[in-house]
Amino acid sequence: MATLNINGSKGSGNQSFKQIEGDTWSSIYLPAICACILMSIVLFLAVSCSKKSDNATKISAPPAGGVASPGPSTIAAAVPETPKKAVKKHRPANATYVNGTYGVSFSYPRKYSLQAGHNETSAPRQANFLKPGAVQVAAVDMPDDSYPDTDFSAALLNVSVNTSMTAEECGQFVPNSKDAEAAKPTTVKLGTNQFAEVEQLDGETSRQSDLKYFHLFKNRACYEFALDVETSRKGDEDLAQVDRGRVFQK
Repeated sequence: MATLNINGSKGSGNQSFKQIEGDTWSSIYLPAICACILMSIVLFLAVSCSKKSDNATKISAPPAGGVASPGPSTIAAAVPETPKKAVKKHRPANATYVNGTYGVSFSYPRKYSLQAGHNETSAPRQANFLKPGAVQVAAVDMPDDSYPDTDFSAALLNVSVNTSMTAEECGQFVPNSKDAEAAKPTTVKLGTNQFAEVEQLDGETSRQSDLKYFHLFKNRACYEFALDVETSRKGDEDLAQVDRGRVFQK
């Protein structure tokens, strides 16, 4: 049975109560406080880690709807085109005359003057046919200054055709004098064709004309080529005599 001791001193009783009370608070509240402190530390660490994770996520994630800036574009410098040199086209020295109506074609120096015509009155030289009916086809005039410091005055080529003549008549010429021998033709071959030729000299010492006629019968027509070289000089002029043969060859 328990013994109750009532007669004990007051101070020792309070001391015992305080000791019991202190032991009881330590055993009851200290574990709870430690648990709270540990939980606070855990929560603090969890919150800290969460903030770091959010910051890392914000830093590493690219901004939504961001437009990628284009890289520097390379602009090619325009290279100016090298201007092309104009090619100079040299005109040929000779020109060609073609008459399809009468089948006549010939070449002549471009610097000469060409006159085309189809009537007898326009002919610079009268045709030398036995029968009338001559038609002038073309005429070529040589420049007057072709032979400077000579007595050369002019040179002319006249082309005519007569369709009313026979081959025998085409080989004859009208004499310019009473001398029949002067109108007697000779035969000359030029290229692939044979021509009947006659030469007539006219004029005085101060002014002369050397005229050659060439007749060719072809395509049932008589063709005439008249070459005229004229010379002139004044009495007191000391001029060289032009080589007429050379002029005719041109």
